[in-house]
Amino acid sequence: MKNILIIGILVFSLCSCNTFLKEYSQGLARVETVSDLDELLLGAAYHQKAYYYQLNYVPYAEGTPLNIFVHFMSDELRQNDASNYGDTQGAMESMFGYFTWQRDVGINPLGTSIGAEGTDWTKIYGYINVVNMVIDELKEVDAMTDEEAADKIRIEGEAYFLRALYYFQLVNLYAKPYTPSEAATTTGIPLKLTSYIEDKEYTCSSVAAVYEQIIRDLERAESCLLETPRKSVYRADINATYLLMSRAYLYMQDYPNAKKYAQLVLDRNNYLTDLRTFDGTDNVFTADNGEVLFSMGGHLLSNYMYGTDDTPENYPFYVSEDLANAFAPDDLRKRLYICETPGYGYTYKKIYWGQAHYGSPCTVSDNFLFRTSEAYLNLAEAAAFDNDEATARQMLGELQAKRFNTAPTITASSNDLIDLIREERQRELCLEGHRWFDLRRYMACEAYPWTKTITHPYTEFSDMTWEPSRRRVFELPPNDEAYTLAFPREVLDFQSSLNTNNRPDRLPVSSEEFEE
Repeated sequence: MKNILIIGILVFSLCSCNTFLKEYSQGLARVETVSDLDELLLGAAYHQKAYYYQLNYVPYAEGTPLNIFVHFMSDELRQNDASNYGDTQGAMESMFGYFTWQRDVGINPLGTSIGAEGTDWTKIYGYINVVNMVIDELKEVDAMTDEEAADKIRIEGEAYFLRALYYFQLVNLYAKPYTPSEAATTTGIPLKLTSYIEDKEYTCSSVAAVYEQIIRDLERAESCLLETPRKSVYRADINATYLLMSRAYLYMQDYPNAKKYAQLVLDRNNYLTDLRTFDGTDNVFTADNGEVLFSMGGHLLSNYMYGTDDTPENYPFYVSEDLANAFAPDDLRKRLYICETPGYGYTYKKIYWGQAHYGSPCTVSDNFLFRTSEAYLNLAEAAAFDNDEATARQMLGELQAKRFNTAPTITASSNDLIDLIREERQRELCLEGHRWFDLRRYMACEAYPWTKTITHPYTEFSDMTWEPSRRRVFELPPNDEAYTLAFPREVLDFQSSLNTNNRPDRLPVSSEEFEE
């Protein structure tokens, strides 16, 4: 238990108030059995369940979000520009820096203060630290029974999966997207793979090196989890591992491997929810849905998309017109994934905080949700780029057959087929944390690059009347440096050895003042 005892007493610090590898209390010194390690992994390495709900018109949030800001940087959401009356949680202001692509994402709308920027960075590296400790301590803990021996293998597999998932998130937030011809020389993020304290200044590994580590970890997870029964939808298994491998290879533009691992998912589970028979009385996706392979965390995005009562004019954010217009009129997802309220716009319904909005917590994540539908889309995209358009059309057709009353006939080829796949990803995976990452990687796609200009109007409101006082319009042009987040200020202030990136200051393209 030497490593855990030492790390339970000492603190490795990357910055002053926010630690790179967070202290996990003297309690870690009590880890002595396989069961202890299992509990440590579940309680301190998996992101915990979280949800938002209302009870008697009073809002409550259980748990904390993780990387929820990814939903606000893409083209999926728009701000309520009429009133902030229902924004009692301060969602508009807390997301301002992300929503308008500011260099300092913690800045307030007036530009007078900058809040914490490294909360989620610190949390993820803390999870990675626990994973590293679990991996090391598994070598020291003896299995007393066959069941414990099997548990050791499962715990090891889950630990390597989690480390891969966390580094995948970090490298796609704080480094440029993977470009095969440039990844080896592109600055990535710090890699920490040991559980012990190292007296050194940290530097960034290349984007290629980070992805190589992700793949190594997933291959180790695969070898451990291949014959391990699924323990829970909230614990990683072989299907989640294969899906993350497919995703990582797709981002790397390694289409044969992306295709291979997506097919391995579907060979084991090809279930798709049939929206033609779904009654729409609750969340489309729950922990009991056959499409759901893995979920971690919860659904606090609802906190930003619903107000303190049931009137839609009080919601802080809505589904954007970009997203709403992506659905054809006969697409069942336009009614079941999003919901139009005449006069106010579209709200989110696919995964939200509960039927009738009272006390029914969502059981799956808004940012760490693995579904079989992604495997269909990963396989379609990889096949299309790998000169197998017949398979690409087949995968799209099978997905759309469960999403339309009468599915459209797919005849597209070449870049038109790629466009269709990208559009289908926008629709099917909306507000699950994919869109920002997809927009980034489309820019770096060597075979067929694509980007767009995203426009986000941001409105400020009177403290007395909740009516608009100023509206500014911000734009994110194609290939902008703001597609990569700057390292948090709290990190850079205390680690001069880490490089930052070139995320620019962001000024509005237009501004309008309103009389009070």
